[in-house]
Amino acid sequence: MPTSYVVLDSGILLATAQTETHTDSAKMLLKHLSKQNKQFAAPILLHYEVVAVTRKWVYRQITTKKDAQRILEQLFEYPVKFYHDKALLRRGYELATLYDRPTAYDAQYLAVAERLSCNFWTIDERLFNAVHEQFSNIHWLGNFKSGE
Repeated sequence: MPTSYVVLDSGILLATAQTETHTDSAKMLLKHLSKQNKQFAAPILLHYEVVAVTRKWVYRQITTKKDAQRILEQLFEYPVKFYHDKALLRRGYELATLYDRPTAYDAQYLAVAERLSCNFWTIDERLFNAVHEQFSNIHWLGNFKSGE
């Protein structure tokens, strides 16, 4: 049976590790997707974003150094299949240009979802609002209902 993929951005995983507005929804979404036997996918960028945000939490004294190490290890253990190649990077740039995005980071996630023809869940409402009319596979975590 072919694997069914879903792309998750780093914000969703980070929300499961540090209490914030969407923590409950992020945890419910991951549980829901796991029950559906979805394989998580993302650009290799995800790990860099997780490290950067976790370091920012320590710097801003949102978490301790010790807790940050635990959080990183927890997030590194999520079963995510990573994608990274020059064609994907180029496509991410093209999508950022197409959707008039100021940076190409988020567009890398779009490129992975496009390549895999799968859904992409994001915590970034601005990204969702900017592309959802043309990129129908994008979903905003704030719209997730546990019965989906």
